[in-house]
Order: sequence, then C-alpha cells, then structure tokens
Amino acid sequence: MVVNTGGPRMSNVTRYLCAAAYLDSGFRDRVLDELLTDPYRAVPPSYGGFDVMPVIHHCRRSRAMLLVRDCLIAAILVLGLVLAPLSTIAWVFALVPFALLTMRRVRRGPLFVRLLIWLWAAYAVFVLLFLVLLAQVVATVNDLTDGQASFAEIYGVESTPLGLLGAGAGSLMQVLLVPVVTLGVAVVYRIAIYLTLAGSLRPGTPEPDTRATHPKTGRRLDYLRRAQWGNVTMYGNEDAFMGAGSIERSWSIAVELDRVRDAMGSRRRDDPVDIDPVELHAFVRRRLVEMRDRVLRPNEGIQRLDLGDHVVTRGLFTVADWHGEAVPHPFIGKDGLPRFQATPEEIAAIARHPQGGVRYYQRVTINNAGQEIRDLQGNLVAPAEDQEALTSAFIYLAVEGRMLYTQFVVTVLPPVFGPYHVVDRLPTMTGGRVAWEAVKVLRLRLLRDVLAAPLRVVRTGVQAVRQNMTEPDPRKHIVYPYGARRSVRELGASEDLQTYIQVLDVAKYVRMIEQRLTEAVLDFLEERDVETGAYRLQAAGVTMNTVTVGAGGTVSGPIAFGPHAAATVHNSARP
Repeated sequence: MVVNTGGPRMSNVTRYLCAAAYLDSGFRDRVLDELLTDPYRAVPPSYGGFDVMPVIHHCRRSRAMLLVRDCLIAAILVLGLVLAPLSTIAWVFALVPFALLTMRRVRRGPLFVRLLIWLWAAYAVFVLLFLVLLAQVVATVNDLTDGQASFAEIYGVESTPLGLLGAGAGSLMQVLLVPVVTLGVAVVYRIAIYLTLAGSLRPGTPEPDTRATHPKTGRRLDYLRRAQWGNVTMYGNEDAFMGAGSIERSWSIAVELDRVRDAMGSRRRDDPVDIDPVELHAFVRRRLVEMRDRVLRPNEGIQRLDLGDHVVTRGLFTVADWHGEAVPHPFIGKDGLPRFQATPEEIAAIARHPQGGVRYYQRVTINNAGQEIRDLQGNLVAPAEDQEALTSAFIYLAVEGRMLYTQFVVTVLPPVFGPYHVVDRLPTMTGGRVAWEAVKVLRLRLLRDVLAAPLRVVRTGVQAVRQNMTEPDPRKHIVYPYGARRSVRELGASEDLQTYIQVLDVAKYVRMIEQRLTEAVLDFLEERDVETGAYRLQAAGVTMNTVTVGAGGTVSGPIAFGPHAAATVHNSARP
C-alpha cells in the first residue's frame, strides 16, 4: 500500500476504470468519443465515489502511447518494404490469418472456417521459414561464386566456414529484422502498459493531474469536472437514469386526495386536500436521512447512504442564438453549454408541474462499500470490504388530477468488469512476472496489433482532420442533440452482480427504502386527514408480492389464480 502524498486517493472503482483505458481499446475509444468529441454534449452524473476525470486522463495517455507504438511499427514496415520487400510482404501475409483468429466472429463461427484459417496460418509460416532458409542458401552460394563480388569481399570477411556462417547470419538478420523489431515493439508496449498499471494505479494511488495544455481541451475538461457532480441528467438515448445502472424494479401507486377520514369515518369532499409535493418530498427526505444519521449506535446507520436531487430532461432542444436577442432554452447556458445544476427554486417548480417536459426525482443511492467490524473493546474483527455494487432508488411524487401519484424506480449498477481488477494483483509481482503477465494474456493479439498498426495510424489521422474540419456548432442546426449517450461507469461494468451476497444486499436495501418511503407518505397523508386505506392496499400489493412455491423456490411479481384472473407486471427493462 502506498502512502498518499499527492492529493485525495482514487476510489477502487475509479482505479479499475483507469486500468480499462489501457486494457480495453473499445472502452477507451467510447469514453473519448462520448466526452471529448462534442464540446456541447451533456455529462452523465457520477455516483458512489466514482470520478470520471482520472479515467479521461488515462484514456488520453493510453491513446498517446498507442499512437507512438503504431507509428513506430508502421515506419518499420514501410522501411522494410523499401529495403527487404519480399520478407516484409511475407511477414504481413503471415500475420493476416493470426489476426483473423482473434476476431470474436471467427472464434464463435463454424469449426470448418477456423480449420481453413489455421491451414492458411501454417502455410504462411512455412513461406516465411522458406524465405529464411532460401536467404541463407543464397548468401552461401554467392560467397562461393567467383563471377561477382561476394558477401565476404564486400564486408571484408574470408571465404572460410566461419566467414560463410557470418554471411548466412547477415542474410538471416535481413529477413528477420522486420518481424523481430515490429513484434518487439508490440511486446515492449504491452510491458510498459502493465508496468503503468502496477505503478500508477496501485491501491492508494492519488488522483493524477488532469489539466490540459490545449485551451479547447482544458475548457472541456473543466466543464466535465464540474458537470459530473450536477443534479441535471440530460439524456440522449431515452435513459433518464444513466449512470445508475439498469432498472431492477419499479412500481407506482395512485390515490385520491378528495377522500378524507374524520369522526364520521371515510367520506368524499368536494375540494381535494391541498398537498404540496415539495413539502412531501422534504418530509420523505427527512425520514430517509434518519436511516443514516438518527440511529442508536453508529454501526447501525447506513453510512454510504446518499440523498440528492435528480432532474431529468431529454437533451434535444430547438437551437436559439444565445449571442443575439433570442432567449435560449433555460437548460442551455449563455455559453451554449448544457446546464448541469438546477437551483432549489427550479426544482420546486418542476416538482409542482408534473406535466412539464422536465421531471424531478428524489435520488437515494447506497454504495455497498461496507464498514469495518470491531468488537466492544474496539479491536478490528474484519476490515471494510468494497463490494463495488451500487443501489439507487428514484422517488417521484406528483399531485395531478385530484390524485397523488407515487413512483418508485430501483436501479442496480454491478461491479466493474473482472479483468480490470488486475491492478490489485500486479503491485505485488516482480518486474519479470509483470512482463510475463503482460505477454501471456495477449498471445495472438500481439500479431494482430502489428498488422493493424498502419491502419490505426491512418484512421487516427483521418479522424483528427475530420474533427478539425467539422467542429460541432449548434447554431448551424434547427435542433441539436445535447443529451449524453453513454455513462463511463456503465461502460466498464460487469453484466451482472458477481456474488449472491451482493444480490441479497440489493434486495435488503430496496426493501428498506421502499418501506421507509411508504410509511413516510402514509404519515404525511394521515397528518392531513387523507383516507389512506387505498394507499395501504396498493402498497401491500407492490411490496409483498413474493410467493413460495415449494422446494425452496419463489416467484416474485404479480400473481393471479382462478378463472378470468389477471396480473400486471410492474418491473420494466432498461430502454
């Protein structure tokens, strides 16, 4: 463990996603495309201690290292085509089948196709070896020929067995120089990557300096640094909860506000009870905060419970000229950038206008980082264990049409993809072991990297020219897509939770939050004499919907029995 001397330490999730910048080129390219290509694009929020800035820094650094490697390999191949065209072409020909074998479509394709490619690879290797043997034979024959200047005469060696051996070795080096050097550059690059993972991303590493020298990039990074902590999610892919994971559960309850209870019992009144959703949100928030702060003992509080505001709007706006007299959209700032922070006054107005184009949710996030366990004497029993999973609940309360509508949405963000955790294992290894780990995980992909290097150099150049020539400008469009499309945290997440304990923890926190929410709403309504029988009935239906079917099996969700029975599923998949 390193001592942090350079500033705040990166969280584990942040470190793992920084490692993904070096280990997964697809992840790196998607992150840079999402966050740096369009300076007017909004930013998804960061939850659970994740910080996007170190990830961007390492993505840019990884791209620079990759560009240097590809330029070196491409230059060597071009030089080889000039000095030794036959052996260079044979080397490229030998790389093609091995590169094909790394493609997922080929690996999962028909066995017959893979066998043909392996035969192609064997033939290519045979051709390359034949050229090596032929070069040695030609060098030897030339030295034994009297009709022209021999290799020995040119380089001043005698036509002895030792001299002939030197001539063969020189010719052999000429044939193998391009394959050895290009493959060597690829191997050195991978070792440098793993040494970076073992040093710069080891546990306890402080955050890197994320400042940029280029003014345009610096302005974008400054915006990203502030926007990731905002309370506005401007989405461009119909996902209003991006950054929080996939939707695992959702339900809604609607009750009338014109039914009250008094000494005469339940009755309907002409005018509905005046319920302010802003006051109801504040009441619910206080009840939820008590789960963290107002407990009998510190260890009983949910320490990683975080409450915040979540304002969502679709990020497709009609463009107004903010440099002229026209007033831009309220969620587009005077600088033309999407706003990421809504004021309390704006949030209150959004909560009171449920039919508007912007919606307000109260967000409850629980980071399953765990807490350390100590006995009554203060002795450490078990350290805190970071589960990485993130459980979020979004609460929507609306007063509309003489009704109170309560919506509850639960999202779950799984841990970071397993291979990115390699940064926890590498620091304990020796330099030689780190080098071996760097090479052994690639195998055929090393050959693919050599073959693709010239193509990547050309593609990078074309992309750079295209970006400079077609810089985004919302003023040239009638409507402009400001909305964010991808969340960096979600890009690097596993497909699902990794342990059953994580599944159980999610179920525990979901049940605790929804029970706290239900009781808070009921208490608020009863304080204002609203009839709560219908609310209690619906709440029981959506929270107690698990039936045991025997042999330890359970069925969760609405269930109907008998003739003409019907059931409604409230859980929904992510858009």
